[in-house]
Amino acid sequence: MPALDGVRGLAIALVLLWHGLFSTGAYANHPLASRIMSLGRLSWSGVDLFFVLSGFLIGGNLLDTAESKRYFSTFYMRRVHRIAPLYAAVLAFVFVAPFAMRNLGVTGISNRIPLPYYLAFLQNLWMAKNGSFGSNILGVTWSLAVEEQFYLTLPFTIRYVPRSRLWWIVTGMIVGAPLVRMLLNHTGTTGTFASYVLLLSRADALGLGVATALVVRSPKVWEKVASKRKYVYAALGVTVLAVVAMLLSGFTAFTNEALGLEYLLLACLYSLLLLATLLNRHLDAVFSTRTLRYLGTIAYGLYLLHYGCIWVVHGIARRLCQEQSGWMVLSVPVAGIAMAMVLATLSWEYLEKPLIKWGHRYRYDGNSDQPKVLTPRLDVRKPYTPLVTPDQRGQVQPAGTIA
Repeated sequence: MPALDGVRGLAIALVLLWHGLFSTGAYANHPLASRIMSLGRLSWSGVDLFFVLSGFLIGGNLLDTAESKRYFSTFYMRRVHRIAPLYAAVLAFVFVAPFAMRNLGVTGISNRIPLPYYLAFLQNLWMAKNGSFGSNILGVTWSLAVEEQFYLTLPFTIRYVPRSRLWWIVTGMIVGAPLVRMLLNHTGTTGTFASYVLLLSRADALGLGVATALVVRSPKVWEKVASKRKYVYAALGVTVLAVVAMLLSGFTAFTNEALGLEYLLLACLYSLLLLATLLNRHLDAVFSTRTLRYLGTIAYGLYLLHYGCIWVVHGIARRLCQEQSGWMVLSVPVAGIAMAMVLATLSWEYLEKPLIKWGHRYRYDGNSDQPKVLTPRLDVRKPYTPLVTPDQRGQVQPAGTIA
């Protein structure tokens, strides 16, 4: 579905708005601007939308291929081709570039987390223990670590747990994550920070994504949801109002005053938005616009590169202009994001896309990618039919395949 690229585009747009506009203090001396910018305080939650979408897409892909002959090898080899190359390039930049850039007078690129943590995707554990992101460029990779840890557990769960029991596990993820956050919030001085960056404390967003994938792949459940779609829209509206109230109350990422339930509310908002997009042709059209789909296509590169580009532009700007006005401070992240978009486009065209195609040499069932578990058609405006018929096996990609 093209709209899913658009949903991913919304997620990265929220992250860019947070790091580019809403988290800067350039307007601190301007009360009106400060009040306006405060309306974007929750744009950091774009990462929660990433989690929901990841649970839906990865969970759906695994559900569709659960009985495949080359289930594990194909899944992990495709993930390696998708994630590792650009991630390795960013790591190399952060650990090598400071030495080269000193000659240009660019400083400020720092990192406190040892390289082995990044190589093992365990940097979020270091962050939770120390109550810090540890790096002004690689700090955003905490969410990538959460995703990779999720990838280590979900394939085995879906492969070996019966579908009926899988619902209970997903429910446990959704219910258990707020409980973990409540516990962490009362543990030590870094508890609230740990509740933000650890897999167990963010499992509700991932679980809601997987739950949505299960709903879509259960014909009777999906048809019932489709027939009651007005209730989905109503629930989405109520959740939006609740999130607005939470925004006006001053909630930020590290103020868990409602017992850690704030993250669950945001995850519910985004999972309902995803479900409504699958049900509603108007939302589908909105998220199928070219701009959002383009952002969604290069989202991985943008996510990894944008903070580094902002810091490089910031270092150059400080060297060129010692005294910076508020406009200068605001223009730096905008220029950095523009640079990141150029680099992300180049990365997609010449690094990521070719390697994704190379990774798709690994197939789930010999010469066919077609799973044994058929997926219901997502167009609920038509009667339920399988995505493909048996004589079409091998002619289409499985639903839920990303990249």
